[in-house]
Amino acid sequence: MFLKNILAALVLGGVLAGCASTGNRSVQADDLRKEETYLITDTVISELDFPALQRNLFQHRAACGSAPRFVMHEGETAYASLFETADTPESYEDVVIADLIQYPDSWRAPMRVAISFYSYYNNSDVQQRVAAMLGAVRSPGVCM
Repeated sequence: MFLKNILAALVLGGVLAGCASTGNRSVQADDLRKEETYLITDTVISELDFPALQRNLFQHRAACGSAPRFVMHEGETAYASLFETADTPESYEDVVIADLIQYPDSWRAPMRVAISFYSYYNNSDVQQRVAAMLGAVRSPGVCM
């Protein structure tokens, strides 16, 4: 009987600890990418590759004071991300991110970059922030 009580207490303690840890868990970038509900929009920009995109971001930062942060995926040459913030946040709950895929020039289509935007929230503020990020890529120097 005593052993059953100890075992029950351990199980209950484990369950309570598990509940407490999931309640405090922060939203990570991969959490946003996993579920379709966090996809805000996606688009393709023609006649653009990663070096040109980065050049646009540098121009935008010089003209407007800020631009999304460009980060290549480790070990990949055709995958990168844009982060709305200059710093790496603890939680991505209030951050808009964009995943980029660079497609090479071919006889069927010119070089292009596909962009998918993700956010935990989807409201008019987030839509404006997505537009600002896209504007920094498409029209560097046009400050929003």
